Amino acid sequence: MTRKWWVLVSVACGTFMATLDASIVNIALPTLTKELGPGLNQMKWVVTSYLLVITCLLLPFGRLSDQKGRKFFFQMGYLIFIFGSSLCGVASHLSALVVFRGIQAVGASMLMANGPAIITSVFSTRERGSALGTLAMVVSTGLVVGPSLGGFLITNIGWRSIFWINIPIGFLGLFFASRFQSEDRAKTQIPFDWLGTFLQTLLLLLFITVFDPPRISVSGSLPISFSRWLAIGLLLVFLAIFMKVEGSIRHPLFDLSLLRNRNFWTANLAGFLTFVAFSSVTVLMPFFLEEVLFLAPHTAGLYMTSIPLTIFVVAPLSGRLSDRLGSQGLRILGTSVGCIGLLAMAGVFGAGIHEHSSNSSIILALCSIGFAMGLFQSPNNNVIMGSVPTNKLGVASAVLATIRNLGLVTGTCMSTTLFTWQMAVSQSFVRAFHGTLFVAGMMALGALLVAAGKLKSS
Repeated sequence: MTRKWWVLVSVACGTFMATLDASIVNIALPTLTKELGPGLNQMKWVVTSYLLVITCLLLPFGRLSDQKGRKFFFQMGYLIFIFGSSLCGVASHLSALVVFRGIQAVGASMLMANGPAIITSVFSTRERGSALGTLAMVVSTGLVVGPSLGGFLITNIGWRSIFWINIPIGFLGLFFASRFQSEDRAKTQIPFDWLGTFLQTLLLLLFITVFDPPRISVSGSLPISFSRWLAIGLLLVFLAIFMKVEGSIRHPLFDLSLLRNRNFWTANLAGFLTFVAFSSVTVLMPFFLEEVLFLAPHTAGLYMTSIPLTIFVVAPLSGRLSDRLGSQGLRILGTSVGCIGLLAMAGVFGAGIHEHSSNSSIILALCSIGFAMGLFQSPNNNVIMGSVPTNKLGVASAVLATIRNLGLVTGTCMSTTLFTWQMAVSQSFVRAFHGTLFVAGMMALGALLVAAGKLKSS
């Protein structure tokens, strides 16, 4: 096997570890809620803190990697993720677990910011779609193994073991990275954009605040909700400042010229809307399976495996087809299936998913989501990474991963907030679930409309 394929293996280990961790934690949320006390609206921070830290750090680490070398940051990512996983495994309460998940996220952001760029730099244009499709298959493998493995570990060993499982995988990936990845340190020292990094982080936090305003309490007083309109106003102000700053310096954190690349920004927008839509299923479905159908964690994990198992089959085929037939039709088909699947689950085309649904109907619904994700992701990533020059691959890779995680954290906040509100109004889990899935279906429809726009020739 040639070196480039071993490089792919080194990236795949980090990708597998990160996705395994995400899928295991999602299936563990009902158990964590029971053992650590708070409800869904507080427990969501175990997921949200992880995604939010990753989202804030991906672009800075992408830029630093372009300047200082990708291999160093990729290896550091492994070490920090291993350290954070160890801490999560000994956390004694929710606050500590949230903080330790943030440490994990620092390492994960280093891995995610560099993975697609490393692959794109060593594979030719003809092989890039296949390589990215293989990476998507690895993502699916982690997601496939996660729910069932997580359910088994939680049932037989306890929830702490779901974090310890990352340690051996991390050391294996670190070995491959140090052995096969080439040194790529930059020959010139370029000043890092610290102001841009601060403004970008502030913008992302404000963006999440728009969807999930925090409740602030001072000296034990009744909590006051942070105004959503104030968050929108501050977001627009700091966005204008960010654009001004990034357009006025020689080496900005974010290259504004990428916004003139229509393929780049429309594909990222479609990806964002898609991940917002699908995250509602991955976050809320485990609660439906365990609290409405009263399934054990390991059984619920087997149900949730339907999504990644379908992606595992579809994603590599979709990547190869995008190399031969182009990406546009596959993106449209993927978002169409996702939209129809979510609306069907919400009861728009029938009774939807409810407490009396058959096993086969639930599995079929979950498979439709997996089919949509597998069909859409590889061609869309190919459009993004194939639309930028080689010297901007690191930033493009970081933006791709930032948008993906921003979609996931936005979807998590939006779906849990909507579900909690509708649950309080209707006092019915199923009605609240259907209402949240309907909004998710509308997001998927938005992704379809964006993906249907004509791609501009390079």
